[in-house]
Amino acid sequence: MIHISGWRTRCLLVSLLLALGSLPAAAFAARVADLYAASVPAGEATPAAERAAFAAALGQVLVKVTGRQAAGQPEVVAGLGDPSALVQQFRRDAAGQLWALFDAAGVRRGLEQAGLPVWGEERPLTLICLLVDTGAGVPELVSAGPAGGLADALRRQLLDTAAARAVPAMLPAGDMQDRGLAEAASGVVDMELFRLVAERYPADALLVGQARVFAADAAQVDWTLLAGNRREAWSGGLADGPAGLAERLAAQLAASSGGREQVVLEVAGVESFAQYGALLAYLNGLDLVESLAVTRARDDAMQFELQLRAGRERFRQALALGHLLEGPLGDAQAGPLHYRLVSRPGH
Repeated sequence: MIHISGWRTRCLLVSLLLALGSLPAAAFAARVADLYAASVPAGEATPAAERAAFAAALGQVLVKVTGRQAAGQPEVVAGLGDPSALVQQFRRDAAGQLWALFDAAGVRRGLEQAGLPVWGEERPLTLICLLVDTGAGVPELVSAGPAGGLADALRRQLLDTAAARAVPAMLPAGDMQDRGLAEAASGVVDMELFRLVAERYPADALLVGQARVFAADAAQVDWTLLAGNRREAWSGGLADGPAGLAERLAAQLAASSGGREQVVLEVAGVESFAQYGALLAYLNGLDLVESLAVTRARDDAMQFELQLRAGRERFRQALALGHLLEGPLGDAQAGPLHYRLVSRPGH
């Protein structure tokens, strides 16, 4: 690993560390809009074409709801029965597209009966840092703002793929601090420095891409995902970044019909009703939590009994991604899970 040095980077680090103290200690999950809706080519105005369009739209929805590309295969779609029976609303537009909204409860029920996972609307927000090497010298950081040319094409492709896979994503602002990092980085990126950059943004996960780009539609990218206490790497094209992100986050967070477990969770550091309310809302919002009950409240500690839609290991992974609880404290293999509510001075 190459460690970046120099006055510019030292100033960058100081600025980033100062920014950390102003961030609230909370999860930054984003709500996915239109999770159960999709738009596809309408085809001819015939019953057969309409059925085919509904099936294609349902396939897109299944990919989004499960987080798995394989869920959009025709045989999976057919397993849910007649797609038109699940349609709540649809419309055609002048551009020849058909938009359809499907019944959420019916889709979830069909997926559960098929033994497939269901990933809810609340999903982690990921910061995508893509460094592009065009062979012209200093790698360029693809940012949220318009830059023109190749950078704009890469930005649109990244965000369009993320939207198609229903993974909330953001890009860096591309200001002097961000660009200073891009200029300083070369060879193997210092991932710890990228962790600090990610702390500037309200994100739960960080996806870093190092790209060798030959054209807007031809790139080879080495991707690295930092999510909670996990680090995963893969290689592929530009679209394989957001696509791989969806597959990996869904594997951690989507609930399935098998593997249910009951656990006791003890959380220390709950010192106010506001903190208790935030903790309760956070736990209730996790897809892996089927139900919960408060079983004890003593001093600054709360005890919950949770019915999970997965095992305790996947539940621990979800908590690590959320930034609200630190732990587990002590033995996590059996017995109660012990965590502490994260807090910062002034919050």
